[in-house]
Amino acid sequence: MAEVTGIGKIGKNGLLFNSQYGPRLLLGGVVTTASLPVSAWPERDEKGCPGNCFACQEQCPIQAIDKNGKVNRAACIKYSMKSPIFTNFMKTPSVGSEDIQMINHLTAVDDHSMYRCIRCVSVCPYM
Repeated sequence: MAEVTGIGKIGKNGLLFNSQYGPRLLLGGVVTTASLPVSAWPERDEKGCPGNCFACQEQCPIQAIDKNGKVNRAACIKYSMKSPIFTNFMKTPSVGSEDIQMINHLTAVDDHSMYRCIRCVSVCPYM
């Protein structure tokens, strides 16, 4: 959605990349029934990650980002995220793969999750 609106492009580390802020963006939204004024799309020509930059791939501690920009999301999440919800959920005796997939989607946007690694963001020279 961010690519369509012109906010940025998906970078080599799988995150949204903006020419002004690099990968340091968080998106949010509001659901409302209020009447709001019409707003225009941003007038930007986002280029995405520079083709000659490989800082995120080179600095990833578990090599979860390959040189083509494909991210092994499962390895990244397993290494970098710790969620109290996920930890308690895994103690349940009958946990299936669909349950794990569902809880991963929940904890990926859960404010209570803790991220131990954001090296791909912190080493990005573009901001």
